[in-house]
Amino acid sequence: MNDEDFVALEREGWDALSGPDGGEYYSRRLDDDALMAFPFGVLDRAQALAAMSSAPPWSRYAIRDAHVLRLGDDAATITYNVAAQREGQSEFRAVVTSAYVRRGDQWKLALHQQSPSS
Repeated sequence: MNDEDFVALEREGWDALSGPDGGEYYSRRLDDDALMAFPFGVLDRAQALAAMSSAPPWSRYAIRDAHVLRLGDDAATITYNVAAQREGQSEFRAVVTSAYVRRGDQWKLALHQQSPSS
């Protein structure tokens, strides 16, 4: 995969969370031992899937300044700024890092972390 493919994976995830299929999408994309770190705490795979399935969809998002760091042939991280908003809520801004690992012929999300930014 090239760097743009990792950006595309992140966009796929945000697109899924902008509709009714976020939990289903991530049930296929998350690694078995995946963790998601948010300002309120760390969620394991099951907790993250439950949260995504019950969260209201994003009405818009924008990814900016994406940087991919290769950690070998079977792992990479992508870090970027995101601005997103849900209907009737304030805009959410964060610095996001996602770590992917290759499992066979698929890239799985092993770690996702969000830090609020201004």
